[in-house]
Amino acid sequence: MNESKTIRRRFNIFDAAILALVLAVIAGAMLLRDRSTGGPAARETGPIRFTVELTKAPAGIAEQMTVGKDVFRSTDGAYIGKVAEVRCVPHEANEYSPAAGTFVRYPYQESYDVYLTVEGQGYTTARDVVVGDVAPKTCGEMAVKGKGFARLGYVVNIDLMDTEPAKNDAVGTGEREATYVIRLAEMRDMLLDCVHAGDRLYEKLSGALLGEVTDVWTEPYGETHLDAAGQPVYMEKAGVWNIFIRVRGNAVEKNDGYYLDGGTELKIGADVTVSSQYLERTGVFFALEELR
Repeated sequence: MNESKTIRRRFNIFDAAILALVLAVIAGAMLLRDRSTGGPAARETGPIRFTVELTKAPAGIAEQMTVGKDVFRSTDGAYIGKVAEVRCVPHEANEYSPAAGTFVRYPYQESYDVYLTVEGQGYTTARDVVVGDVAPKTCGEMAVKGKGFARLGYVVNIDLMDTEPAKNDAVGTGEREATYVIRLAEMRDMLLDCVHAGDRLYEKLSGALLGEVTDVWTEPYGETHLDAAGQPVYMEKAGVWNIFIRVRGNAVEKNDGYYLDGGTELKIGADVTVSSQYLERTGVFFALEELR
């Protein structure tokens, strides 16, 4: 009768040496990749601050925001940094009054706007400013929490301090050059420094390159309302602006339209959500100035 035998190999010192060599090769490859691509091993961090506006908040929330206290993103617990500064002002509405024939500011009872400035160790990439474990964007939502407070707010300012912004070397590939304008409507004074000449703009959802900002200007924002007699009247809203962004990008011409790098269709009148190192905001394709 034939007896089947199972041969079991013993794990010995030679196997351990081979395994250690394989792991060392993998670790070295990962380190080389990080250094060659600007990964975490090659990044230099520095202090960066950003401010979150918490509107219509109860007054007591500011009392919980002690300078030096840790701040986290409440949606996932990601660490942001520490409280650097807190400012609390009464919340005011800015609405059109038919009786007065103009926009009127008036306070909300027991409601405050809290401006929470957070400082953390961060760095910049070609696409983002990263602070702690988050990438804040001006006009973007930021749900913050710490010991004794939690609130959803919006980022209104990013201060790189002494941190150098990363260079963006993205290059367009379309065979035609397009110069066009994007309008961001109803931007308050504190938001006007959210975009700069030289910034690269991307479409938020797809990540498609839209182009490079060549010029930025503002015009007063206004609205049309009915006055006390029921007649339409146009009135500028103090402290509120339209931002116009001139962008130069590359486009591809197809039978049904013009498409920017990555596939975003350039359609005047269509909404577009733009993203840069600093900004995240929905605007509109306002004008096509040149296509060559």
